[in-house]
Amino acid sequence: MTRKIKNAQIVPTFTIALALFQARTYAQITIANTEPDSTGRKWSVYLQGFLQTDMMLDFQEMGSKDGIVAPSIVIPQRNSRSGYISIKQSQIGLGLKEIESNGDSPASVYAEIDFYGPDGTTNPRLRHAYVQWKKWLIGQTWSNFSDVEIFPNIFDFNGANGAMFLRSVQLRYTEQLSDQQVLSFSLEDPGTVSMTIPDSHPEWKRKNMMPVLTASYCHGTKDYIKIAGVLSSVDYENSDESHTKLGFGGVLSLRKYINSNTNIRLQTSFGKGYARNNIVLSGEGYDAVFDPQRNRAETLSLFNILGIWEHWWAPQWSSVAYYSYSQVGSNPVPGNGLMKRFQNAAINIIYQAGKNLRLDVEGNYARTQNAEGIKGDAFRLQFTTSYSFR
Repeated sequence: MTRKIKNAQIVPTFTIALALFQARTYAQITIANTEPDSTGRKWSVYLQGFLQTDMMLDFQEMGSKDGIVAPSIVIPQRNSRSGYISIKQSQIGLGLKEIESNGDSPASVYAEIDFYGPDGTTNPRLRHAYVQWKKWLIGQTWSNFSDVEIFPNIFDFNGANGAMFLRSVQLRYTEQLSDQQVLSFSLEDPGTVSMTIPDSHPEWKRKNMMPVLTASYCHGTKDYIKIAGVLSSVDYENSDESHTKLGFGGVLSLRKYINSNTNIRLQTSFGKGYARNNIVLSGEGYDAVFDPQRNRAETLSLFNILGIWEHWWAPQWSSVAYYSYSQVGSNPVPGNGLMKRFQNAAINIIYQAGKNLRLDVEGNYARTQNAEGIKGDAFRLQFTTSYSFR
C-alpha cells in the first residue's frame, strides 16, 4: 500500500473576462485608507481571497482526499467509489501596505489562511505571513524556487503533480534589473528533512543544519521565461557520527500567448535531493533513502515535466488541459513504499457566472508505479463553486 501524501494583445472582452477569472488571486476589498501625509504617502488595509466549495467523486481509493496526489493511489489498486465535499481550499488574506504618491508600495505586511487543519479538520491553517520592505522580504510565502505564474485556472488543490511549488519561511532579496528582468536570492528554512529511514534502524535521526539557498531569474511579464536553482542539505546522525549529503536542483518554466485567447505553459525540473520542493512529495521521504547495507543515505534524483494549455472559448467560458510526468531515480532500498514514477492529466470547463462567481467541472486522471513495478491509476470528477472577494 502506498503512503498517504499530503505577446498577442487580448481584445477588450477577453481582457475583462481574464481579469475576472484571476479574481481569486488578485481581487481585493479595501477596508480603510489613512489620509495622505505632506508627501502624498498613505497606508491602506485590504482583504482578499475566495470562498470555494469542492464536490469530488473518486472511482479508486487514494490516500489524498482534497487534491489529486498520484503517489497516494493505493497499491494494490482498490476500485472503490467515494464522494467528498470540502470547503478547505477557501482562502482569506489580510494586508497592510504603504502607498506613495507615485503608486509604489515600498512596505507591506500580509497574512493569509486556508482551512486545511491537522488530521482532516477545517481548522484555520497559516499559508502566508510576511513583511516586505523595498527589495527585502522576510516571513513565510512561496519559495523563491517556485513559480506561482505556472499555474493556470484550475481548481484541484494540487494540480500538476510535477510542479515545483512550496511555501517556506525565508529571507529574500529581489532586484528589478529592468521592466522585463527580475533577479532574486533567498535563504529558506529547510523544514523537516525529507528522508526515508527504515524502522529497523531507529538509531539514525534526521536533522536540519543549514538553510536552503535559492536563486531565480525571470525575463518577461505576460510572456515570460524563468530559471531557478536550489541547494539544500540532507543531514542525519546517530549517537556516534553525523553526515551531510548535498541536494541540488534546477527548474525552467515559461508562458507564451499563442493568440488573443490561448496560452501555453511549460515547466521542467531535475536534480538530486531536492524533492521537498515538489508539490506532492514534500516531506514524504524522497530527498534521500538510508541504505542499511552501506550504513549511509543516498540522495534520490527526480525529473519532472509538465505542459499546460489554456483557452478562452468566449468571454465567460474557458478551459484548461494539462499533463504532468515525474520519475524518481535509483532506489537503493526496495520495498520501502516509495514511487518510481507518477503522472496526472486533467481537463476542465469553467463558466464565469458573474463578476465574482465561477462554476467549474474538472476531470483528473492519475497513474503511479512503485519501485517493484506495481501500477495503479485513479480518476476523479470535481465540481466547484468559487466566490471571490472584490
